[in-house]
Amino acid sequence: MNIIERLRPPLLLRSLRRRGRDLLLRASDQEDLATFREDLARRYLSGDGIEIGALHLPLRVPKRARVRYVDVMTREQLIAAYSIDVYDNPLWVVETDILDDGERLGTVADHTLDFVIANHMLEHTEDPIATLEHFVRVLRPGGTLFLTLPDARHTFDALRPRTTVEHLLRDHREGPEVSREEHYREWAVVECLPPDRIAARVAEFGRDGTRHHFHVWELPHFLEFLAAVALPLELELAQQHLHEFAVILRRG
Repeated sequence: MNIIERLRPPLLLRSLRRRGRDLLLRASDQEDLATFREDLARRYLSGDGIEIGALHLPLRVPKRARVRYVDVMTREQLIAAYSIDVYDNPLWVVETDILDDGERLGTVADHTLDFVIANHMLEHTEDPIATLEHFVRVLRPGGTLFLTLPDARHTFDALRPRTTVEHLLRDHREGPEVSREEHYREWAVVECLPPDRIAARVAEFGRDGTRHHFHVWELPHFLEFLAAVALPLELELAQQHLHEFAVILRRG
């Protein structure tokens, strides 16, 4: 029996997807970014955890860490929804191990995980405070929250106003619908639409339930936000790298 026959099919498929991903990274400017994240994973991650919304670029974790993938859709549904416009090869999309809303993690029991990974996810949430509360809920004491977020200065959000602490507290207190239209309007402006097209585009976003970047941060703004919400999290690392920043937090 050769090595391929001895490998369990899921393990073989994950290996092939990982190799495909590595080829993709080497052909783009994302290789250095992936290396940066993986160096942090080797330093901070161990035990049992989850990654939310990994799609075709899961974080490679060290052997001492065991990760399951969370998404709102199955792998087949993700490929149908995204692969045509985003990915050249659907093999790179990881299997969904836990079908759940990553913002709430309703199927994940309290205090059962050693780590939660959310790369470029939190800016897509309408109520980041509630999402962080759920991340804290599922982590064991001493568990690790591994976050990366886009630096607004280096993305299409560069001209948008940075999200203030007051804005986030209001969305958490009153519900995110109070500022949803404002976010949609910002997106329409980013698309450089003429003024007479903005209202129609805002309405289109609303009908489709579009979820681009609701919130826009640079690292200092994000750290100010974390300090204001006073969750039981201790800052282990905050580091800028290329067009994103990483924040590693430890649950108290």
